[in-house]
Formats: sequence, structure tokens, C-alpha cells
Amino acid sequence: MLFMLTPEIKTNFILKEIGIKRYLLRSKMPNSSEKSCHYYQKGLILELLDKPFNNFIKEDQDLIKAIIQSTKHDKGKEVYETVFFSSSEELQGKINNLSTLKLIISFGDASLGLEFNSESINAPSINELNEKKELKKDLWVEIKHTLNL
Repeated sequence: MLFMLTPEIKTNFILKEIGIKRYLLRSKMPNSSEKSCHYYQKGLILELLDKPFNNFIKEDQDLIKAIIQSTKHDKGKEVYETVFFSSSEELQGKINNLSTLKLIISFGDASLGLEFNSESINAPSINELNEKKELKKDLWVEIKHTLNL
């Protein structure tokens, strides 16, 4: 009796022979009850984003950096992370404990209605800022007024 190998068995065998696993274990995902908040910080300015910094195209990343540079409070290391939280109080505590901040800018709906120990501004989303140039000017005026520049 002659056995035939199916294409899937052949594929699995070939991949196994060259050291490639066909199925990978999923990375540990946060609990489904946890939410996430994405931020970018440089110096004394923190920006809350609606998606991770790395997911923005280069032009949007440059805009995010330029907004911070315009404040003249951008001296320091650059940090962009995603924070997971279960309650708004937990997130508020994490953000307030990051470091001394002069200003928090929330883009789009990223602020989640939180109150902070630092000055804060609710700004349009990055996409809206790119589409409507007058929104950039309005944001700059608000930053200038808030930081007394």
C-alpha cells in the first residue's frame, strides 16, 4: 500500500526541516478589561495619541515632534509607549507620576476625559491638523497662551 502525502503535510515537513515553525504562539495580550493609552514625551511636554507613535507615517511623526519643539520645553529624552490600564483613575495616576510636566496635549479623543496635575490642551487629531491648516494655527495660539511663550 502506497501512502500519498497531502500538500499541507509536505509543506509542514519542508518548513520543519529548514527550521521554521508553521504555527507560533501568540504573544500575551493584556486582559480584555484593560484599555490602552499611547503617548509621546520629550522633555516637559507629553502628548497623548490615538494610536502608537510608530503607527504614524513619517510626516505625522515629524508633526508630533515639531509641536513639542515649538514649545522650547523639548530638552530631554524622547519616550513613546503604550500604557495599559483598567480604570481611568489608574491611568490618571500613571500619567501624573511620569515626571514633572509643563503641558499635556491630547490629540483627538486620547484624553479619555481625564484631569491632570499639569496644564492640558485638547487638540484635534493629527489627521485633522494635516487636513485643515487653520487648526495648526489655533493649536499654536493655545500652546503659546498656556505656556506664556
